[in-house]
Amino acid sequence: MLLPEQIECELVAFCDTSSRGYASCVYVISRNDRGQAKVRLVTTKSKSSPRQTIKYPEVLINGAPKEPRKWEGVFDAVDRFRSCPQMLFSFVIGTEDCLVLDVYSPEYAKPTDRLPVMVFIHGGAYYYGTKAHYDPEYLVTKNVIVVVINYRLNVLGFLCVNGISNLGLRDQVAALMWVKNNIASFGGDPDNVTLCGQSAGASAVTMHMITQFSKGLFHKVIAMSGSLFTPWAFNLEPLGPALKDARKIAPANTEQDVYKIFMNSRVDDLIRATQDTSVNPKYFKYSPCIDSNTSDPFFHDTPYNIFKRGEFNKVPMMIGHAEVEGILFYGLTDNEFVGKLNEEFYERLPSIFSWCSENNKRNISAILRSHYFGERRITKDFVTGLVQYYSDWIIHGTHNEFLKLLTTLSDKPVYNYIFSYQGYRNFAKLISGVRMKETTHSDDVFYVFKPAGLPLLLSRADRTFIDRLTLMITNFMKFGDPTPSPSAQLPIRWPRSNASIALRLAETLQVVSSSCGSEEFRDVLCTYGRAGHVPCESAALCDPA
Repeated sequence: MLLPEQIECELVAFCDTSSRGYASCVYVISRNDRGQAKVRLVTTKSKSSPRQTIKYPEVLINGAPKEPRKWEGVFDAVDRFRSCPQMLFSFVIGTEDCLVLDVYSPEYAKPTDRLPVMVFIHGGAYYYGTKAHYDPEYLVTKNVIVVVINYRLNVLGFLCVNGISNLGLRDQVAALMWVKNNIASFGGDPDNVTLCGQSAGASAVTMHMITQFSKGLFHKVIAMSGSLFTPWAFNLEPLGPALKDARKIAPANTEQDVYKIFMNSRVDDLIRATQDTSVNPKYFKYSPCIDSNTSDPFFHDTPYNIFKRGEFNKVPMMIGHAEVEGILFYGLTDNEFVGKLNEEFYERLPSIFSWCSENNKRNISAILRSHYFGERRITKDFVTGLVQYYSDWIIHGTHNEFLKLLTTLSDKPVYNYIFSYQGYRNFAKLISGVRMKETTHSDDVFYVFKPAGLPLLLSRADRTFIDRLTLMITNFMKFGDPTPSPSAQLPIRWPRSNASIALRLAETLQVVSSSCGSEEFRDVLCTYGRAGHVPCESAALCDPA
């Protein structure tokens, strides 16, 4: 399909007062009878899903928020691989001018069609990733519209000091606002938006359920391996890691020092200083923070407190995980880190325990080490213990707790799944190098999206599974039910779920019992986790550090 080279439109701005200390104005496209601005469109090679790339930010250095203003010019949208600053091997890639989104629509979509819309938030530990990795052709061919977005990462998106907070999440809100105001022009229905995310993106979509900023901007949720209850989802002590990283650039002792250093440093220097190449429980040091003490908080209370009061957007939800999430993270862990677990286990606890005293950290370490590793010396050869440890703190340890509370407080349908399919697209399992039969973290994502830039093979069975999985997802987008009526392709009804049942997604669909995470990990979390930050009523026995 050939699209018109230009669209007549006007740019409207939403401004955030803090982006590395200056105003960040997100410019969004809306049609105007006068047609004051022009945006050039590009398409993919696929006739089924034309891609229209929209640029949506401008940064005004040292400026206050500005009134919406017109922009005259042509945005070059040919470079679909524009990403926010991040590390790739030993190189810093990306640009601060990265807030762009791609709109994929069926070939003959018209403004009057009002098709269901998905907004996808990529994963990557809040450190890595870009919209360009995810080609939604499999979904779009089923007559829906998909929007994939960029958002600021690492210290640029999740520094929490001096009143700056959760800029990456605010970028996501700006994209959702753009969709609400403009997606009808592309044939989409602004009143039927499914917010979907994977890994860190999954934790983010559940965060949007509890913030006032996202209210009314989406109507269904899909969370693939993550939620706001996962131990890494929030950074409880954001100043500590920021101080440590700031000192790699210049002397720093206070929050104000950190602010000045980060505001005045080159992007390359910031990314290199904040890079942590080891995969460990402290890996997510720049992630969303509780900012209730700021002038414009994204979260007015702790996530658990907000959620347990029922103050969240109650919408239909699909949520699930792989069989053994920790396999991938075991494969990415280096021998040096594993070796240090023997003498310094307490220093490498999940950040959810960072607020505890040294004595309590040692108690936690003794319990966890005994449970996962016994009395043996920990080495990279201890596959089972490390995989289980990673699985619990990455996803499994809190998945059922989120489901229990969600299904208790919301009358909307919830569909829980366990991803079990094995095929050529299990890329995460492949790169982990671990010879275990179970699926792992991120194995599911490339059965939903085509992997841009990765020439992964497809078998006939893979194609059949992709067609079935994306049919369930688009059914959910359209009807709020992934299996609305039995058919040859979907011979089973996916029942409304709770924490005890799930649909196993494999070559054969099967309803199974769902048990997730070890009791020992949950007991430690509830005994030593900070009250209001972990899904437990009896938390906070820790003495603060």
